[in-house]
Amino acid sequence: MAMLPRIRIKGATIVSMDPTLGIIDPGDLLIDNGKIVAVGRNVGSWAVMEIDGRGMIAMPGFINGHIHLWQTALRGVAADWTLDHYFDVLIGKVVRLYTARDAYIGNLAGALDQINSGVTTLFDWCHIVNTPDHADAAVDALQEAGIRAVFAYGTPMTLFGTKEPHPADARRMRKERLSSSDALVTMALAIRGTDFAPGTAETDIKYARDLGLLASFHVACAKHGPRPQSMQNLAEQHLLGPDINLVHANFLTADEFRVIANNGASVSITPEVEMQMGLGLPPTGAVLAARVNFNIGTDVVTGVSTDMFTQMRFLIQMQRALTNDTFHKQETMPTKLVMTARQALELATIKSAQCLGLDGRIGSLTPGKEADIVLLRKSDINMRAAADPISAIVLHAGVANVDTVIVGGQIVKQNGKLTYRELPRRLSDLERSSERLYAGFLANESAA
Repeated sequence: MAMLPRIRIKGATIVSMDPTLGIIDPGDLLIDNGKIVAVGRNVGSWAVMEIDGRGMIAMPGFINGHIHLWQTALRGVAADWTLDHYFDVLIGKVVRLYTARDAYIGNLAGALDQINSGVTTLFDWCHIVNTPDHADAAVDALQEAGIRAVFAYGTPMTLFGTKEPHPADARRMRKERLSSSDALVTMALAIRGTDFAPGTAETDIKYARDLGLLASFHVACAKHGPRPQSMQNLAEQHLLGPDINLVHANFLTADEFRVIANNGASVSITPEVEMQMGLGLPPTGAVLAARVNFNIGTDVVTGVSTDMFTQMRFLIQMQRALTNDTFHKQETMPTKLVMTARQALELATIKSAQCLGLDGRIGSLTPGKEADIVLLRKSDINMRAAADPISAIVLHAGVANVDTVIVGGQIVKQNGKLTYRELPRRLSDLERSSERLYAGFLANESAA
């Protein structure tokens, strides 16, 4: 593998998300062979490439904790859908129209869109694996895009609700393509879990552990009444641990969140889609109270925004509103807000890295970690006069402010433009895929 260039970012406002380093303004970052080697003032005597960071905020790249990239070709089709409509049409009918090529172009364009918005790492919960070719195509796309990703190998949707085992092809993928835990693209399992395929959790989790992988599954979203297995039941079977990620968890109880915390499992909250589709209110307050490790994701590209700026705002302001409302019901006012902007940013960076077991490699601008860095223009009008860089990121910044993105020392966006050379051609491919899939979607809608 070729050595990556030595890069110095000079004179930026550095939001390190490292508790020791804090905020350095102005400061420099020195990158050598893909890693951060120094952070501070006037670091590094030479560099092959120097980036002028003046007027910029340098921060760790966002880590999107949960997304279904394959849906990119049908962006926005579920804008007015409930969860039942989503499952009935997209998951129940349109999924079968997806070829491996559709999975490839959806994942590629989706990954590039994530880079464009300042995401350097994502957890791709991939349940479009109609065949092994679909899985290979999705991984091909992630590797081609140059993003850091955890590819969570899922099942064909026809297996949801059954007791069939997780696809054996995941073992082939682990052995032949994603065997390294140090590569840019690594592997996890996206399993059906206790709610969507009762009786499979134990077998699927053991399969993931046999492969040395994190297992992620959706739980307690739009599920009223008793569920097949409680978190306590899973814990008693030793099926909870740091290698388990639970998605949504809207209707778990406070006791169940305490069990999750005690066993070191993590939760991924996707606030916008949870509120839109009727999954339930984001469980942020209960998760915080139980001290569960959790992160933020964007989830369905078909229904909601794909950028982490939006998701941070949904999460923090919804929880503030819910907490404030408890005071209003007592005819009083809150004396402080329940969440800070720093907490929201942590959930999109270092806390998210912890949930994925990657905090030793990414999540903060710490010497020795991989150089996953985003530069935001604070000279843009919507960022001007923002006294605190963290509040500027969380409450004011947007995709348009993302100037430069570096993944593992490789510049993948510079001066506001992606460096991926085949972008026009691939976007044309995406449009063709979209037209064909949308026609199939309309046919299914007409038949409904």
